[in-house]
Amino acid sequence: MKSIDRLLKTGVALGIVAVSLVLAACSDSNGSDSSDLRVIHASPDAPMVNVRVGNKTIIPKLDYANSSGYVSVRSGTKQVVVEAILPGGQLDVITVPDFAFDKDTRYNILAINETAAIAPKVVAESATEPGSNEVAIAVVHASPAADAATAGAPVDVYVTDPAVDITDPAVLPAFSFIYEGVVDAAALPVGNYRIQVTLNNTKTVVYDSGEVDLSPFAGDKLLIAALDSVTGTEQAASPIKLLVANDSIQVVLLDTGTLVGARVAHLSPDAPAVDVFANAGKLITAIEYTETFPGNTLPVDPGYSDYANIAAGDYEIDVAVSPAASAASSVYNVPSLSLDGGTEYSIIALGSIAEGFNGPGSGDEFGLLPMIDDNRPVVTQASVKILHAAPAAGLVDVYVTPGGQYTTAEVESGLAGEPLLNDFAFGDLTDYVALTPDTAAGYDIRVLTATPTPVTAIEVLGFPLPAGVVATVIARQPDGIDSIPADFNLEVLTN
Repeated sequence: MKSIDRLLKTGVALGIVAVSLVLAACSDSNGSDSSDLRVIHASPDAPMVNVRVGNKTIIPKLDYANSSGYVSVRSGTKQVVVEAILPGGQLDVITVPDFAFDKDTRYNILAINETAAIAPKVVAESATEPGSNEVAIAVVHASPAADAATAGAPVDVYVTDPAVDITDPAVLPAFSFIYEGVVDAAALPVGNYRIQVTLNNTKTVVYDSGEVDLSPFAGDKLLIAALDSVTGTEQAASPIKLLVANDSIQVVLLDTGTLVGARVAHLSPDAPAVDVFANAGKLITAIEYTETFPGNTLPVDPGYSDYANIAAGDYEIDVAVSPAASAASSVYNVPSLSLDGGTEYSIIALGSIAEGFNGPGSGDEFGLLPMIDDNRPVVTQASVKILHAAPAAGLVDVYVTPGGQYTTAEVESGLAGEPLLNDFAFGDLTDYVALTPDTAAGYDIRVLTATPTPVTAIEVLGFPLPAGVVATVIARQPDGIDSIPADFNLEVLTN
């Protein structure tokens, strides 16, 4: 972590000092006593940040591909601090003691590049004042992945009527630009447009917005930033996505071909092999306990990371004992499951069929639990969420401690302090917890029965959590049919 802290401090602090000098020279005073600051988080592997002006946090928990919107700041010279949100606390990575906020100036700063080279980028909004039926647009190329893929060459950007075929030689790009380039596209009439990005001097499309209606932004100034796609599902469609920000909100435009990432894990201990149907079509055949779709049996380490890409939309899901000829044999039905393009989901079959089919949320009964996986790799942390999928274990306490710090006896006797999760019940799912990456000693994960005399039911020692990993750790029990597997243990899904 020290090396990461040093990168953040040196890479950004020098840049922001230079930016403050530029901003001080770019004021446009007209008599009021305030200015506006908007920050856009465009660093694809950096953690969330807070921004303080003076002693006040004016922008809290700004995450990647988000705009803060304009925040009012009283004019004058103030200290500006940007702090990275790290596991266990915050770290000041930028301190500018004399930042000049000039009256009636709107500041736009993007945090760009990957964390190792993170830097601020000052971007001017469009100089054009839009009419009531227009939008004024400025565009910035802030995708380091696209820059690397094109070896620093420009990309061409087409902004057309949705019906226009850009392969027509007569159709020319609206503009071309390189990484960190900024283009003032001036004002456009509101209406429907299609934005396509191609390799320079070709018609090879690397991003296609599909039809975009700008009418909701009538009268606004828009700042559009081309950012990195950060998950496998996003990247399968395009290396970039567009962040569109007005004064207060933002919209992310994924490539129109972006699908859903979906995976299924069978963790119902007494359910036989099952077939899964989506909208009456067979999606999965004969998936057994501890198996996943797509792919293989779940390993504990390094974790199962595959997703199947399917179309976005609403799905009726049926589960039937395998072999099943059709969804008419269904024993469990989800009438409507909405899956959004660009989102990655894990769907867990859990609970006991002997208890019934009204889960999850009804005791220990069988059910399907869909969860959204936030798979953006953050280089300063390992992101972990935990699911209790072992009904036979009852209430448990979960301890996650640095590798080798405590023995099992010490944990059971309470010497390790309070558990990470106390009285954790079957079916409970945590939010993500940020942990310091560690692949040397790793982490010791122990699940203890929550009895008057705690007993360790699951113990995984030295589990490695590398920087950027996003993991779902699932506690499961022995197979209730053939005792394969025969133990309580953990299954891990990762990014």
